[in-house]
Amino acid sequence: MRGRTGLRLAAGLCLVLLLGGCATTTDRPVSDEREEGAEVHADLGIGYLREGEFEQAERNLRRALEYDPGHALANIGMASVQERKGQLDRAEEHYRRALRRDEGNPFAQTNLGALLCSREDFEEAQELFAKAIDNPDYDRRDIAYMNSGVCHADAGDIEQGERQLRRALELNPQYPRALLEMARLTYNADRPMQTRAFLQRLNSQGVENAETLLLCYQAETVLGNSRAANSCADRLSRQHPDSEEMTELRRLEDEG
Repeated sequence: MRGRTGLRLAAGLCLVLLLGGCATTTDRPVSDEREEGAEVHADLGIGYLREGEFEQAERNLRRALEYDPGHALANIGMASVQERKGQLDRAEEHYRRALRRDEGNPFAQTNLGALLCSREDFEEAQELFAKAIDNPDYDRRDIAYMNSGVCHADAGDIEQGERQLRRALELNPQYPRALLEMARLTYNADRPMQTRAFLQRLNSQGVENAETLLLCYQAETVLGNSRAANSCADRLSRQHPDSEEMTELRRLEDEG
C-alpha cells in the first residue's frame, strides 16, 4: 500500500490563456507599493503555512495575489494550500503562474513536477526535476532527486527510480521520505532484507507510523521472523487502529 497522496486548472478562458503562454495580468508591471504589499502578505502566508494555520495562510496569500497576481512566492504558497484542499487543477495553475514570473524557480519546478507525476505526465515531470537538479543554487536537490525517483518508479522504471533515490540519500543520508521510498521500492522488488535496513534507519530517527509498521510486518513475515512481524502488527493495531494500513493488515492476516 503506497499511501501516497498525489500532488494535482480551474476551467475557463483565463486558464487556457495562461497555459497557452498568452499575456495575462500576471505579466503587467507592478508598482513599488503593490510589490511591497505582495511581499508582506506572501511572507505572512508562508509563515502561517509553516505553522499549519491554513486559513490564515490562504487569507494572506490571496491578499498578496490581489496586489500582484504573478508573485512567485505567493503563487507557490497558494498552490500548496490548494493541494491540501484537493483543488489540484488550481494548484497546477498557481505553480505555472509562479514559473511564468520566475522560470528557474527550483521549488516551483520540483512541486509542479510531483503534481504532474501524480497525473502520469511523466515526461514533463522529469524535465522539471532535471532543471531543479541542475540548478547549482538549489540547496534541496535531495528533494528533486527523491521526487524524480518516485516518479520513475511510478512510471515502471524501477532501476532508474532506485538510482535517483540513492542520489537523494547521498546528499541527505537521513532524509526520511527518501528512506521510506527505498523501503517501499525494495519490498516491492522482493528484497526484504534491504527493506528491513531502511526501516531501521527510519526507526533510529524516531520515525514510526502506520505505513512503516505495515512494511515492517510484511518484510519480517517474508523473512520468517514471526516475532518481529507480530511486534510490528501489535504496534500498528494499538497506535493506528482506524488506519488504511490496519485494514490492509487484517486482510493480509486473513489470507495468511
